[in-house]
Amino acid sequence: MRRRDAEAVGLTESFNMNARTTAALAWGGVLLAGVLWGGGALMAQFLIDGGIAPHSLSLARFALGMPLLWWLHWQVTRRSPAADAGWRHLTRREQGHVAGTGAAMALNVSCWFAGIAHLGAALPTVISICCAPLIVACVSVLRGYEPFGARLLGGLVFALAGVLLLVMPAGGWGALPAGYGAGLAWSFGSAVCYALVVLGNARMPARVPAVTASAWGMSAAALCMLGVAVANGITWPEGAAQWTGAIYTGVATTSVAYLAFAWGARRLPPTAAVVGTLVEPLVAAWLAALWLAQPMAPRQWLGAALLAGAMLLLVRRNRGIV
Repeated sequence: MRRRDAEAVGLTESFNMNARTTAALAWGGVLLAGVLWGGGALMAQFLIDGGIAPHSLSLARFALGMPLLWWLHWQVTRRSPAADAGWRHLTRREQGHVAGTGAAMALNVSCWFAGIAHLGAALPTVISICCAPLIVACVSVLRGYEPFGARLLGGLVFALAGVLLLVMPAGGWGALPAGYGAGLAWSFGSAVCYALVVLGNARMPARVPAVTASAWGMSAAALCMLGVAVANGITWPEGAAQWTGAIYTGVATTSVAYLAFAWGARRLPPTAAVVGTLVEPLVAAWLAALWLAQPMAPRQWLGAALLAGAMLLLVRRNRGIV
């Protein structure tokens, strides 16, 4: 009897350890995506300032990021044929879910780039990243994906306050530039689409591997952007620096980042996944200080501390949930 009890305790401890390890890896994937996207904001600003239209940059991002995802998909299915969840094996509803997530991905990036073209890199990134957690939290609670509680509310409040302090210019916003209203509209549209991407990845069919879902979704996004780019005219990178930036945007900030995010988002509640990517503005601010000689002000460091506190609240709230 005692031996059976000891075996049961050992199995329980092993299960809990595996759950904690999986949750930690899931947070690692989401945070990696946020870091890569933070660097991508500055790269997008560089490329758009160099003359690449936002819709052309969106097309380049998905077209250049797609081959790596498909190669990884083929590697996974070659080693484990049972993991090959073919498109024809999905129901029409599941196919629509995957394609819809890809379309939301295309709209998210396109709206974000359009906002950057009007307002610069900082404000559209803040609006898109800060508003998405509120949208995801409201939808998740209303649909019953996760319960509402004090830690969820505290994490969202801390995260929003931290990001706002982090990106606020030292001298205030000043005079509003031309196209400010249009830039805000594009940025809020990006936030809505980003929330749809998070929810879409969180509810992706379980039998479809993350790399396969990412490859399908990115293919749908590339097709959407191809139609938009052809209709509006494609602008191409000029010079080695712009081509290098475009390739980095496609491979690192798209295929690698979205794959890491898709894998992590499946193993975390939707709100935790989207709050985890709030490291994106922190990385963008650090890179701006490093590359553009714009050091962080004291209130920005306070914002970073609040952001870290929000993540700790979400981690403690969701530990063991995969």
